[in-house]
Amino acid sequence: MNDIRADRLIHKDALIRDANTLLADVQALLRDVADEAGLETTQARAQLGARLHALQDRLNAQRQAAQMRVSQWVDTTDRYVHAHPWESIGSVAAVAAVAGALVALAVGRR
Repeated sequence: MNDIRADRLIHKDALIRDANTLLADVQALLRDVADEAGLETTQARAQLGARLHALQDRLNAQRQAAQMRVSQWVDTTDRYVHAHPWESIGSVAAVAAVAGALVALAVGRR
């Protein structure tokens, strides 16, 4: 019986030593991976920063172009409404009547 207990203690101590060694190896591996990933992360961050800056420039150009088009549309619409006020009122009334009819149909089907 004492032999079994002694063997168990020996195996337990060996298992604890092996687990501690494994834990130390894993920690060293994680440090190595973190160091290597740190270099790659720095490079990737710089590349992403450049891409983000380029994307922001393109978005600003698109925004300015869209604002220019909308401004032209507004000016054209304003000139048309001032030149043809009754046709504009009639068009708005027709669109409102169609929208009202669609809403009435949708509510009536419920």
